[in-house]
Amino acid sequence: MQPDPATKTSGKTTLLQGAGCGVDHFLKFLAREWMSHIVWTLAREKSMRFGALRRALPGAVSARVLSARLKELESYGLVLRHDAGKLPLHVEYKLTADGRVLHAALRRSETLATGLKQRPIKKT
Repeated sequence: MQPDPATKTSGKTTLLQGAGCGVDHFLKFLAREWMSHIVWTLAREKSMRFGALRRALPGAVSARVLSARLKELESYGLVLRHDAGKLPLHVEYKLTADGRVLHAALRRSETLATGLKQRPIKKT
């Protein structure tokens, strides 16, 4: 069987090339557990310390998972990490300008989703 020319395999990851929605990768990234909640929570404050952010999230997120998600958001340029260099550790997180743009898009999506929930589903 010939490999599909629209796919490229790299280790365990299969990448689609030129197929589907242009934002598919980013939507999958954002759909990961806690991602949108972190953006949403950080948007309510100018900046937040790790512990305060963890307590403000809806539900029990582990420190390990929150740390990993923050690093991912930082790598995309959506979150800025500021280490004050003091003891005890004083690290604050805040949304970047791109993170605020993302938050605005999430708010618009929420409005759209609310409208969609109110529409009856038509059976065809």
